[in-house]
Amino acid sequence: MHNFFKLFFTVFLLLAAKNIFAVDRYLTWVDPQTQLRARINLKTRELLAERDSKAWFNEGKIKLDTSIINIIPSRLKNDYFIFDNGNRIRFTIDGSGHVFDYFPLKRELIRIDRTFHSGYNFLSNKFTRNGLIYSVGGEGFWNFSSAITYFDENLKEWEILRPKNQIPIPIVNGYQGYQSNLDVYYSGGSAIHDYLEDQKTKIIDDFFLFDFKNNKWEFLGKLNPSLPLSMPNNVIWTGDFFLHFSNNNIYIINPKTNKVHLYKSNIQSFVLGNLIHVNKDIIINFWSENGGTVQKISIAEIRSKSVYWGEFYSSGFSSTWYYLGFSVLLIVGLLLRWRQSRSRKNKGLSLTQMERKLVLKLLDLRDDEYLTTHDINDIFEANDKSQENQRRIRFNIINELNTKLSLKFGHENGIDRKALPSDKRLIVYVLNPNIRSEMKTYLNK
Repeated sequence: MHNFFKLFFTVFLLLAAKNIFAVDRYLTWVDPQTQLRARINLKTRELLAERDSKAWFNEGKIKLDTSIINIIPSRLKNDYFIFDNGNRIRFTIDGSGHVFDYFPLKRELIRIDRTFHSGYNFLSNKFTRNGLIYSVGGEGFWNFSSAITYFDENLKEWEILRPKNQIPIPIVNGYQGYQSNLDVYYSGGSAIHDYLEDQKTKIIDDFFLFDFKNNKWEFLGKLNPSLPLSMPNNVIWTGDFFLHFSNNNIYIINPKTNKVHLYKSNIQSFVLGNLIHVNKDIIINFWSENGGTVQKISIAEIRSKSVYWGEFYSSGFSSTWYYLGFSVLLIVGLLLRWRQSRSRKNKGLSLTQMERKLVLKLLDLRDDEYLTTHDINDIFEANDKSQENQRRIRFNIINELNTKLSLKFGHENGIDRKALPSDKRLIVYVLNPNIRSEMKTYLNK
């Protein structure tokens, strides 16, 4: 009986494995000429294309290395980017660093990356900037990310871009978009949860801007709580603004002007489908993976029929305001310090017994006379101390006295410490001649 169950279990695993590996795997994109979908069946190496959005047609075989099939998961989601006027289509696989180029004229698919690590960037936001593919945020390995990476064409690997400051939250889902004419990236409304605890989804209502020109994140404000933030995946970035679909409503969000317009329809239903493609002014909504109804939405039309709804985010303290606030605090601090110094200068000197003895002794000297280290030790009653203690006592008392004299008379080093001209090895002490007369006048009051 035991052997029977082992045999049954083995057969079950083999059949399951066969079904898993039999799953068709596709790289899908929207053809820039027809604005219909095309895809590559990695299992059969066949190119399939839509002609009327209702069925797939076999366009024949393509060339690809069998090693490509082995590294691509059985269930995949890909992003695609059109280069060279449609003569090269670049694919990235969600959750991995793998990058592939497909050449339609040669009908050849090749792998171009040298990536070894995968599983760290599911649901990352990808876009092109200056001819390079960027990937921002994502999730993987039971964690969320806020990293900005780009695919280096020379190294054929993903490199990290290190901002001058760090965004304090993960980046995944929500409002994510790169605006090329401003060279900025917007991020807000990320939906996250704690993998190791209750898994409850939390919407982060902070909204940020990353400026590629100065390589810094900037906090713009808190998202409007009246927005349907519980549905962050129904958001499309058009390149200039967000379209947030919620039931039959569309929120048209301009992050630059911080304005939201609302389009309502009691007739038309807006449900985002399997693939969304933005072609200039038209959103093409492919409802089904295997053909069927395709919905086309005119961006200009819904904008013309929308009304002002409110602000996108409450204006927060941007980095400019932080710098301004810091500058004001700095100026106030300097003014207070100046007033304190002026006040102390206008007040009388508060000299300790040792300080007064030293000043009086220096005032009794002629211009060519000085005090030696031994004289100073005698004044400070430190001759019976160790050399280290003598040095410490001299330094502390003279340093404190010089601070007081500087505040009172405005001259540094009222007690001047210098080398003896006849023997540079000997250190002597004199009174700064610039304060001699002022010091006599003050002590004789």
